[in-house]
Amino acid sequence: MQYFCQAVIDSSNTREHDGRCNRNGLQGIAMTRFAGKHTLLTSRDGESHTMAYFKFKLVVVEGPEQGREFIMDRDIVRVGSSRSNDLAIEDETVSRNHFEIRVTEGGHLIRDLKSTNGTDVEGCRIVEAYLHPGARIGAGEVVLLFQPMREKVEVPLSPHNSYGRMLGRSLKMRALFHMADRVASKDTTVLITGETGTGKGLLAEEVQLASPRSDKPFVVIDCATIPTHLMETELFGHVKGAFTGAVSSRKGAFEEADHGTIFFDEIGELPLSLQPKLLRVLENREVKRVGRTESQPVDVRIIAATNRDLRAEVEAGRFREDLFFRLGVFELKIPPLRERKDDIAFLAKDFLRTLTGEKGRRFGDDAIRFLGSHDWPGNVRELRNVVERVVHLVDENVIDAPSMMSTSITGVGPAPDSGSWGGLGKYSFQKAREIAERDYLVDLLRRHGFNVSSAARTADIHRQSLHRLLRKHGIKASELGGDCET
Repeated sequence: MQYFCQAVIDSSNTREHDGRCNRNGLQGIAMTRFAGKHTLLTSRDGESHTMAYFKFKLVVVEGPEQGREFIMDRDIVRVGSSRSNDLAIEDETVSRNHFEIRVTEGGHLIRDLKSTNGTDVEGCRIVEAYLHPGARIGAGEVVLLFQPMREKVEVPLSPHNSYGRMLGRSLKMRALFHMADRVASKDTTVLITGETGTGKGLLAEEVQLASPRSDKPFVVIDCATIPTHLMETELFGHVKGAFTGAVSSRKGAFEEADHGTIFFDEIGELPLSLQPKLLRVLENREVKRVGRTESQPVDVRIIAATNRDLRAEVEAGRFREDLFFRLGVFELKIPPLRERKDDIAFLAKDFLRTLTGEKGRRFGDDAIRFLGSHDWPGNVRELRNVVERVVHLVDENVIDAPSMMSTSITGVGPAPDSGSWGGLGKYSFQKAREIAERDYLVDLLRRHGFNVSSAARTADIHRQSLHRLLRKHGIKASELGGDCET
């Protein structure tokens, strides 16, 4: 049996197992390819393309539900004390959202969800790790046994590497394209989830273009940019004299989108006070303008998108549970670019061709490896911005890795070592500290998708302090491949 170790271990807080965290226990954070097979399998039967993955079982071996077995048939399984999880464990030492297990092309990947008491595998505290058959997972005082099964779940794949303007040849994207194509022809509500920069808005447009409502209005509401005091009239409209400044009547987004589609971008930012009103529209298909007593029917399809974890928002009391379930009739999850490395070169080459229109320009093999070594926290948006920067700053027809590095694309690829650029020892202490501080800030922003608030929490400093540091070093998100969010 082969083990492929690939894990991030939180060594600062290691839980004791049989008196110590044994070194052989590192097998508990390794991935094994069962019987020599990959976790994800593909097959093609004529025109039919499918991906399959194995179900797995979680058995409670320690805790209040000892002896219970849970069979998991999803590619992403969340475990915690909240009933919104796929597996809810009622124990005070288990966080509401404790950990998740993802079926990836590398194996079953477990990731701690910033739980209070931490997650460990074979007695070793982990941030994320690959599981092997029989691995013991600790969540607080509860211990679960991981057991892969022989029974498979088959997922249809699109035979195409694109869905409209969305591109991707990885298994996850082809599975997404198949689901999007199926749901587009229906009139059901769709919730699109994914990190910043993955292309949620583009997918919403493509679903609308492939729907029977494609020739009808497509109205976009950006919940993150509309001021709270204006949101109600933006959605529902108002009548003349409804409030100071209402000199005439106005249609809202629902009336504008009648017989068409309304797209709520960043639905997680919708004010809590307006969520019950949106829920009523979804259930009754009627809207009432501000200042009017009677309602009027509307015929609209709802598509919503968010980069937030709405389950966590529900638990925190910032999002209504009934609205969450009403929106999530059909969920399309866009995987981040770091989980589909096969798409990086494919997308970069397409961006280069689109931006230059020149058949002679291409990336060298070392440039492709350079791009593939980066995690792309800004996702597809960041990758496109980097390619666009290279197009304008590199003149050679064959773009190699040194040329890309010379354009000062900070944070792309592995961190340089002393052999590649001379090390910090060539500078004064003050200069070296400034360089290190700037590199840290750039990496911090990228890892948090350019969300300043989230980055500040990780850095354990106030958001305004982080803003001051960014200004001090002249760091602008637009030059790094993203847009800083407060």
